[in-house]
Amino acid sequence: MVRSPAWLAKLGTLSLLYASVFLTRIGFGAIIIIFPIYIQAGSAVAGLVTALYPAVEGFSALPVGAYVDRRGRRRAFVVGMILVSILTLIIGLSGNIFLVATAHGLTGLAAALITVSSLTMITDLTMEENRGAGMGAFNLSTLSGYGLGIVLGVVFAKVFSSSLGDSFIVVAGILAVAAVFAYFALREPPHARTERRTLGELYNNLTGDVSAILPVWFALTIVLGFYLFIPKLVKNASADISQSAPLILLGLLVLGAGAVLFGRLSDKIGRTKTMIIGVVGQVGFLLVFPSIFEPLILIPPDTPWLVTYSEIGPILIVAVILFFLGAALLPSVLAYMADKATLGYRGATMGLYSLLLSAGIALGTILAGFADQLAGIPGVFYSAVVILSGLSLTTGFLLHKGTATRSTMALGTPENRPGPGSKPI
Repeated sequence: MVRSPAWLAKLGTLSLLYASVFLTRIGFGAIIIIFPIYIQAGSAVAGLVTALYPAVEGFSALPVGAYVDRRGRRRAFVVGMILVSILTLIIGLSGNIFLVATAHGLTGLAAALITVSSLTMITDLTMEENRGAGMGAFNLSTLSGYGLGIVLGVVFAKVFSSSLGDSFIVVAGILAVAAVFAYFALREPPHARTERRTLGELYNNLTGDVSAILPVWFALTIVLGFYLFIPKLVKNASADISQSAPLILLGLLVLGAGAVLFGRLSDKIGRTKTMIIGVVGQVGFLLVFPSIFEPLILIPPDTPWLVTYSEIGPILIVAVILFFLGAALLPSVLAYMADKATLGYRGATMGLYSLLLSAGIALGTILAGFADQLAGIPGVFYSAVVILSGLSLTTGFLLHKGTATRSTMALGTPENRPGPGSKPI
């Protein structure tokens, strides 16, 4: 099959975009580890400062989506990358808690600019028959970048333990390289532009199908918040988070590779069928995970895999398979939202995605903390099962209701009504 020059140009732009996202997520992943250690304040103040990032990202997601639709994708992406590199440098150079908090909060705005614009560009550069694979590749670049960044963050926490601010300067350098790369390499994809609109007008253009998919997406982001609580669970179990870093990297790589595979599968068999595979995998993994969590984190990092398997048992293989199947949920949901986004309002749709992502992670982290206090490790993951199952069923009901409504409306059109002399078949 001969590829057209336009197709090859789109593929080149997508590859450059994925490379930029990968480099940026390395920086974000490192910050996840080193930022809580870096803050010189009490627990309450440290928690407040840490929460500023997702809060600002969430509140800015909707205006950023409108900006991306009106002014373009590349501009927002590059501005976000430049902004995050500057803010990370400020955090590393300053010991003032107010300045650090302000810079960290504004990093949330930069993250919204990067996330919303990159997803909108992928939507522009793909078609329905290959969009699942495009979203899967985005997930792979994001998750592998985060995983590598987390490993680097653990290394930086040890290497720069006496002067942790220097690690932020190194991260700022990584982010600056990504920003320069994006500025010179990325091109604005062709897309429809909109005039200035109010947020109400923008979100009146969300289709019913997009609205129906939001419960399962919100559930997935809440579960992500539960997963982000795992380092705290590791600490509570008196284990060293540094020995879990390679395992986290491996898990994220498996999840990313699964996202590519299942994203492509969703192009072939459909988004909703692939979502069902993902929900079954995620729910199954969350049910199994509590039984292997403590044995897994307490095994020394240099232990051979065969020894690890012999100590944990066949349930480890079951958990890995279920975890891999769970990767089907993320690219299929993203591709579905992109498929159903109204032309000219793709940035607004991805802004809503980013808003729910921030809100879900924040809520999930809070709920995981309460669940841990009330019922321990099993309570954390079993409560995630309840949330994911309930909201997934809600999405299934809304999608079925929407399909039934469209079928009724189609039967009610003049061309489908029986004629005066027609007889039932």
